[in-house]
Amino acid sequence: MGNHRGDILCILRDEGPQSRASLARRSKLSATTLTHVTAALLQDGVVLESEISETSSIGRPGQAIKLIPEAFHVAGIHLGAGLVQIAITDLTATAKATASFDYSVRDTPPDEVVARAAQALARLLDEAGQPRLLGVGVAVPGPVNADQRSILTSINTGWRNLPLADAFEAKTGLPVVLEHNVSAMALAEVRYGIGRRVPAVLYVYLRTGLGAGLVVDGQPFRPGGHGAVELGHIQISHHGPLCSCGNHGCLESYVNESVLMRAVGLEGHAPNDLMQRLEATKTWGPTLNRLTDSLAIAVNLLTPDLIILGGHLGEAPDSLFTHLLKNLPPRVMPHMRDLLRIERTDFGPLSGAIGGAAVALDHFFYSGIRQ
Repeated sequence: MGNHRGDILCILRDEGPQSRASLARRSKLSATTLTHVTAALLQDGVVLESEISETSSIGRPGQAIKLIPEAFHVAGIHLGAGLVQIAITDLTATAKATASFDYSVRDTPPDEVVARAAQALARLLDEAGQPRLLGVGVAVPGPVNADQRSILTSINTGWRNLPLADAFEAKTGLPVVLEHNVSAMALAEVRYGIGRRVPAVLYVYLRTGLGAGLVVDGQPFRPGGHGAVELGHIQISHHGPLCSCGNHGCLESYVNESVLMRAVGLEGHAPNDLMQRLEATKTWGPTLNRLTDSLAIAVNLLTPDLIILGGHLGEAPDSLFTHLLKNLPPRVMPHMRDLLRIERTDFGPLSGAIGGAAVALDHFFYSGIRQ
């Protein structure tokens, strides 16, 4: 019944309350099977039945099956390079409690980062009244292995082949699933944000480095099984600066937080208005052009319908979007020019934590596995 259960839950998540007749049509389940599935969901307390208004006043009002968002919760953790963000969300990825902390990538071993994150989550659960958690989704700064248990490599932290899911499970006592951080952000937009009902969504995120995640037909694109789209490592100059990946002239060697901070004369933590400050410098024009060049390659290869910008790009001034909307379409295939949209993220600074929650919801609830 697991797949049928998941099908019904996804319909209720995506389309709202449904009559039994509507659920049967959308799920293509027989009346008997649908009755068994909805009975189990009602018994588990994840849906309820309520009256819906009818256009006719004759007969009894119809009954709708409705998801109960507060029935269960999940935790999303964004394990960024130098920043950890945590969110407890309901079944619609609505944040109910959040926390964050900084750490030194150079001086803090990964097991200490995991321990601090687990402690912060425990405090957050206490503050939130100990809601029942189904599991934890951790958005990590690099590709993960096929079973989503280990981070394979993270250039900006130096982590390699770390079984972070096991480490988090040992500290939290909860089931854990990992995902590449920007892939998780893209998934959150497709499930709960501006990417709903969009066939292909490319999410581009700039903080310490520049990463991308792609969701196609509702599923994260996982080339080689690891879920990373290495937009930041498109080589745009053979003779450019040395990149953290070891190559020369990658986009990320020109467009990363450290480079942009130096361009505006700042040190320490990057401000939220970094891109606004950059707009007033001579670096702004070359940054826009390099970003446009690389996005044109990505669009022609991946054919997304929607590009979502997050991190510093999501906080950028309107002139960045004006530039991209003017200069990107002529660089892509003709059939893409009228379809392509470019938007800011729906989730702002919480994108990574909400992304982790979206991964947890997919894995521990909407898969239909009984918890």
